[in-house]
Amino acid sequence: MEAIDWNKVLFRASSWGNLMAEPKEKAAKDRGELGLSCQKELLKIYRKVVYDWDEDDITTPAMEKGTLGQTESITMYSKVAGQLFIENNEHLTNGDFCGTPDLYLGKSIHEADMVDDMKNSYLLSNFIDKTVETVTPAQKCQLNCYYDLSGASGGNIVHTLISLPDEMFQKECQKLLWRMANNGEIATEYSPLYLEAVEGLKKKFIYEHIPIEERVFIQPVPKDEELIEKMKAKVPILRNWLENYHNKRMNK
Repeated sequence: MEAIDWNKVLFRASSWGNLMAEPKEKAAKDRGELGLSCQKELLKIYRKVVYDWDEDDITTPAMEKGTLGQTESITMYSKVAGQLFIENNEHLTNGDFCGTPDLYLGKSIHEADMVDDMKNSYLLSNFIDKTVETVTPAQKCQLNCYYDLSGASGGNIVHTLISLPDEMFQKECQKLLWRMANNGEIATEYSPLYLEAVEGLKKKFIYEHIPIEERVFIQPVPKDEELIEKMKAKVPILRNWLENYHNKRMNK
């Protein structure tokens, strides 16, 4: 196996919520040990670095909707906010962090005034629930990594609700037809029974009847220089843990 330079390992913005987790026991914290959530996140990073295996490649329907509907969500958000936000596909890195912000406001992603993270809710219920939730510590870490990578002075978590993209909706219709046939029901694409059931799917997944102002929920996340410095200070500790773990694995 080719030698790994652990001092060059960068840490994803999305990982920092777990990487900043402290041990539950005070004695372990006093000894300078890393929390279990932090260690498990480091093992995810280890698997990617050593084996090029990434469980984040697994896609759920909610993630697929977020990917397919990203451009539409950003367009809707821009209309509601009255500003033109630009979708970003560039992966950013510096000496400590790496990540791909969803969108920005400003001259470029490298000279951004604002960087936002989009959360496209899968269902209306998911979206409404977000309106009473607060920004999580993990989200604060992720956004502040983006600020450090882009030069942005702040940003938001932006929750949006768009209709299920057509290709995904057609898959839901196909699954519905299969389930009905499998249950012994007489159903074709033109039968009243099936068409009635499709209307039920539309009610569940299509939201065009709701004004766009009611389908965007914005949670501001201020820039926290102290948090950024804490994360940067932890980088050498995390790299050292990875190197020590690797040496143990390789019986060195």
